[in-house]
Amino acid sequence: MIKAVIVDDEIISLKALSEKIKNNCSGIEVIKTFSKPQEAINEIPLLQPDVVFLDIEMPRINGFSLLKRLDPVSFEVIFTTAYNEYAIAALRISALDFLLKPIDVNELTEATERLAKKITAKHFSGDNNDLARQMQLFLQYQQQGIDTGKIALPVINGYEFVETSGILKIEAENVYSIFHFLDGKKITVSRTLKEIEDILCRSHFFRIHKSFIINLKCMVRYIKGEGGTVILSDGSEVPVSRRSKTSFINRINA
Repeated sequence: MIKAVIVDDEIISLKALSEKIKNNCSGIEVIKTFSKPQEAINEIPLLQPDVVFLDIEMPRINGFSLLKRLDPVSFEVIFTTAYNEYAIAALRISALDFLLKPIDVNELTEATERLAKKITAKHFSGDNNDLARQMQLFLQYQQQGIDTGKIALPVINGYEFVETSGILKIEAENVYSIFHFLDGKKITVSRTLKEIEDILCRSHFFRIHKSFIINLKCMVRYIKGEGGTVILSDGSEVPVSRRSKTSFINRINA
């Protein structure tokens, strides 16, 4: 679980952002909120959050001053402010993101997805030699549905990490699932399609049939019918079940 702290002198903004994170950003837990910057300065080093959502325009101590007092900063920073003139200053201190109030849910989820990918990359870098811990962390993110851009596929001698963007479709075969990739490669794993659905279908994948999950970014055409048929970028045809048709149409029109 990614630990988050929010610092904002406006109570309404604190509560609103907390609710948006809770309802839209799975895998992120807001462990503390602060409306008083000085209290945040005192407690953040003890809390050791992974990310701080930080307002800039606050009385006496603004967001930039707060970071200077916490230097060196050991967490990612996502600025939240009603003033876009601070964007350049935020970039100069290597903030992960800059969100304008009122915070758009889509922009928030995109920011937290980038956060998850950056944290994953950090833990899988050469700076951390604890391979077991790295694996545990990655699988934890995967189970929580945090989009890291990769998925760990169990194979005979361990796990194979693959980019989700390279997956074309996943096909059910009894208690196994066959991953079909854009380059023609196939990997069979001992996981049911339901287990794969729980992991992948929170992002750009959709289960259109009891036997198929597709990468929506690889869809080039939908042919109407009782359920219909999807044509994927490799020319293959995948049926859409009658049961899935309505939710599928709603998803692609969203």
